[in-house]
Amino acid sequence: MLVLNLLLAIIWLVLQTSFTWADFVVGMLVGFVIIGMTESALTWQRPFSDKQIKISYVGRVITVIRFIGFVIGAIIKSNLDVAWLVLNPRAEYQPGIVGVPLDIQSDLGITLMAIVITLTPGTITLDVSSDRRTMYIHAMNVRDPDALRAEIKGEFERRVMEIFP
Repeated sequence: MLVLNLLLAIIWLVLQTSFTWADFVVGMLVGFVIIGMTESALTWQRPFSDKQIKISYVGRVITVIRFIGFVIGAIIKSNLDVAWLVLNPRAEYQPGIVGVPLDIQSDLGITLMAIVITLTPGTITLDVSSDRRTMYIHAMNVRDPDALRAEIKGEFERRVMEIFP
């Protein structure tokens, strides 16, 4: 679908007889709207658990945009948390390593989750077990390992699984 969207944007540029970035962006938006209006004919399916769920191009784009917004928000929040720990001389923090069980099946999903966790200040992905069922994460402040596990599974893993199950 992305290729179709790019093709529609190029056709838009040819029809406009100008090749500027603004016209390309408008062409991408026009292509997105056209694909959105005809998505029932252009919908594909992917396996999710035992059932098939239809995923439209527009739905995937919106999911990715929401994911990017979540990552930016998580990075900002983590920056503020780390800054508070560093600038507050009385702050007590407990660094630690936590093993997080994974429900993600795909290599791309595991990689994306590791990248996002490493991008957020105060955490870094150390390793993934050889059976790909556990990810080991070092965090700057681990007061409650179960709460950290629950946050990673409930926020990060859930959102990554929406993109790469």
